[in-house]
Amino acid sequence: MADKNKNGVFYFLHIKILSNILVILFFFASNLWAQEADSLWVLYSKSKTEEQIRVANEICALAYRREVVNNEWNFSTKSTIEQIHARVLYCMSSFAIAKGDYQKAVMYIEEGLSIDERLNDLLLIADDYRNLAMIYDHINQIEKCISSFEKSIAISSAIGDEASEAETLCQLGKFYLRKNRNDIGLQTLEKVLSVARKIGHQKLIANSLGSIGEYHLQYGDPKKAFEAITQSLEVCRKIGTPQYLEAGLCRLGMVQMKTGEYDKAEANLLDALKMSWQLEDKVQTAFDLMVLGDLKREQNLREEANRYYLQSEEICLNFQNYNLLSVIYDKLYHLYRVEDPALSLEWLEKGIFVDDSLYNLEIHNQISSFQIAYETEKKELRISSLEEEKKVAMLLSFLGGGILLMGLMAVLLLWRWTVQKKQLAEQQVKQLEQEKQLVATQAVLDGEVQERIRLARDLHDGLGSILAAAKYNLSNIKKAAIWDVIDMECFNKAMNLLNESMREMSRVAHHLMPETLSRYGLKQSVTDFCDSIPHVNFTWYGDETRFDPKMEVMVYRIMHELVSNALKHSGASHILAEIVRYEDNIVLTVQDDGCGFDPSAVSKGMGLENIRTRVAAYNGNLLVDSKPGIGTEINLELRVES
Repeated sequence: MADKNKNGVFYFLHIKILSNILVILFFFASNLWAQEADSLWVLYSKSKTEEQIRVANEICALAYRREVVNNEWNFSTKSTIEQIHARVLYCMSSFAIAKGDYQKAVMYIEEGLSIDERLNDLLLIADDYRNLAMIYDHINQIEKCISSFEKSIAISSAIGDEASEAETLCQLGKFYLRKNRNDIGLQTLEKVLSVARKIGHQKLIANSLGSIGEYHLQYGDPKKAFEAITQSLEVCRKIGTPQYLEAGLCRLGMVQMKTGEYDKAEANLLDALKMSWQLEDKVQTAFDLMVLGDLKREQNLREEANRYYLQSEEICLNFQNYNLLSVIYDKLYHLYRVEDPALSLEWLEKGIFVDDSLYNLEIHNQISSFQIAYETEKKELRISSLEEEKKVAMLLSFLGGGILLMGLMAVLLLWRWTVQKKQLAEQQVKQLEQEKQLVATQAVLDGEVQERIRLARDLHDGLGSILAAAKYNLSNIKKAAIWDVIDMECFNKAMNLLNESMREMSRVAHHLMPETLSRYGLKQSVTDFCDSIPHVNFTWYGDETRFDPKMEVMVYRIMHELVSNALKHSGASHILAEIVRYEDNIVLTVQDDGCGFDPSAVSKGMGLENIRTRVAAYNGNLLVDSKPGIGTEINLELRVES
């Protein structure tokens, strides 16, 4: 019997020493990775550009390895600095939560949230609000917690992200269960489970099944609890990450403890505790230690139960998790209630103190919210009163200013109306003058055409007939008379001069009004004119339908004038003439490679001025492009009346 007691004491001491060593190692490891995260943060804050991005990648990789974040972020030089900073702040908030430094966690997450809101990244904003809600839950700020949950759900729903919305609902369901809102909490978790199975979100399936199993375990249905937790653990094994395996093993140990399978429960709970230590998750470590204390209490091993409870209490005190601390004090109270009432009373007093602190904190938060709302309402009423006074003063100012402005506007409108009326009258006068000038010009041009036709006809029919008769009579005299050689030579000279006079008369009559123009149209007459002059090439494009006779005469005279000017003044070796006929207009172009001239200089001749007058009579456009030493290009566009 003594040996058995000795062995029991030795076993107890061995377990106690081992547990203390593990706790020491845990805190040492926690401090190491916490210091690593903090030192990286300091380095990140002091770095620039590429070095900062490298450190940011290290922080995110460390957070992912520690499983304090669900996603691993990798950044490149193409990533924007603000996005990188927001994700690093997200990781640092997760490190702070794991260390129990909730004040710093809130600071990090709120700074990251402001960046995400500025970038309008709705998915990350929803994640930020979800994590902010979880932090507020830890520090028992219930209203802020619920408000953050609602914002996260609303944003996820608005962008149609079922996974993000379901993750937030899962955390909200757990929150309801912790606050004894069991019906709505269970309904929320079952809804999450349905959505998670539909979208194939394995981690969410494991999490919601585990929480449902914990609920059934707490409220006395071990069968349902075992079924849900077993399914959760199977999914956790498929996922394979230590965080989810730890949660699954802990829940399975709790079920096995309820069913009396203490050895299996202890093995699973110790494995879970080992994993939570490795993950450096203080919250889960404290919970695992508390559950191990429950197991030892079920086995009536009060000393071991006390040891686990005290270890859990120490962790909770370090990171100020008063919600879990209240539960631990209640368990210690029940542990010693029969055997040591005095000690039990001490634990009860501590539990009451913590509960009062939580209650007072909640009341304080509510009072603060009420006070803020009250002060805000008072300020809003004062602001409303001042705004009303301001509105009245502004209304009176606007009325006075409006009346004055209307008077000024009436004077301005009257002045503008007078000016516009005067301008309109001047424009009408100018328009009438232009129309008068155009009518006069058109009349002059028409008279010129008629006079040319008359002169050409008179020369051809009158003078031409006389010269022809004279030539005929002289020819008869030549046949009948006997001439000396000298007289014959004089007579031949006279005949030659007569022939030359007839040709010159024909040429003048033709230029006054070409016969081909009236018979065959503009194209043929211009072609004949250009073919008679060396170095002039003429081209016609488009329809050959004839124009109005007046327009044909005008275009012919303009072409005649332009080509003649190029021959007389440019010294060109080549002259290109072109007419393009469109449906409703005609374009005339003359180019030469001569000496060119300055179009802006005052010209002594009347050639271009006469052409401008003719063009203006038909509302056409004349463009002259000429540079000294380069050549000249003249473009003319006239509208063809249908």
